[in-house]
Amino acid sequence: MQVANPQQSGIFEGDPLLLWRLKPNLDHAIWDFTVVSTNAQSFRADYPIGAKPPGALRIVCLGDSVTFGYRVPAVWPDKPNDYDRDWLPFPMLLEKELRKANPNRHIEVFPMAVPGYTSYQGLAWLRRDIALLQPDMVIASFGWNDVSMSDLPDRETIDTRWFPVAGRWLIDHSQAFAYATRWYRSRGGPTQGVRTPVPRVSETEYVENFKSIVQLARDHGASVIVIGAPYRDSKTNPPEAQLMTRYRTALKSATQQSQTPYLEILELTEAAGGVNEGWFGELIHPNHMGHRLMASELLKLMSQRRLLGDLQIREFIP
Repeated sequence: MQVANPQQSGIFEGDPLLLWRLKPNLDHAIWDFTVVSTNAQSFRADYPIGAKPPGALRIVCLGDSVTFGYRVPAVWPDKPNDYDRDWLPFPMLLEKELRKANPNRHIEVFPMAVPGYTSYQGLAWLRRDIALLQPDMVIASFGWNDVSMSDLPDRETIDTRWFPVAGRWLIDHSQAFAYATRWYRSRGGPTQGVRTPVPRVSETEYVENFKSIVQLARDHGASVIVIGAPYRDSKTNPPEAQLMTRYRTALKSATQQSQTPYLEILELTEAAGGVNEGWFGELIHPNHMGHRLMASELLKLMSQRRLLGDLQIREFIP
């Protein structure tokens, strides 16, 4: 329900571990004013992604709808072909610029990102697939979904232990089991009473999830960049903005302690609220110009910290 209503959910399918994921082999599907194509592995990329080719440089951008590129480019359903092909999410811009500067290198940069995901889901996904993907760098960013209020936190609603995952796999793969489960649940149970909404991921869990993402990447030989989550202003939804500020501040402190490269773009935070509308499509998501700014700042950080070794990195003006 947090991702799409029944009329808009056509680009998603069930995932036993993560609850939902992008469908594979989408071809210019229109979802919530976003044109979406996926490969056979369900990534928003135009090439297959499996074991890393010999000599390739692979950057995985782990995240939520911001990294996925929500409404980038923006497309109207009645004009599905009327959009600018150069309006790209920041992972695709990074790939384009790095390939241009290094024409003799095989470079892959793609979003390992799904709308609605929290850092809890991102960590579980990375744990499952990092050995296969073998990234040289992981760029991680989560935020708004983590602070979003829910009746139960993700650790309870998305139990990633083997037994609940196996049960969800059975529901997904067996009609009889699915019908039996629906019937059993329809009988009702003890009244739970009124619940007080809580963030899907607490502030402490949020920081710990990122610590685990960083350590997991380093254990597999990958460098890491953490991005402070974008959020436009503090006036539209003050309580939510306060949470975003708190979570981001705690994350920045943790990355400083672990000496993890951290990128916080002032123009894409509530600190610049009132003068940063041009970088956003709405409150949560940067527009195509905001993604160009993200790509530009990431390339600067990579160059300044020499995070990609001897790879050529050119200035990119948003």
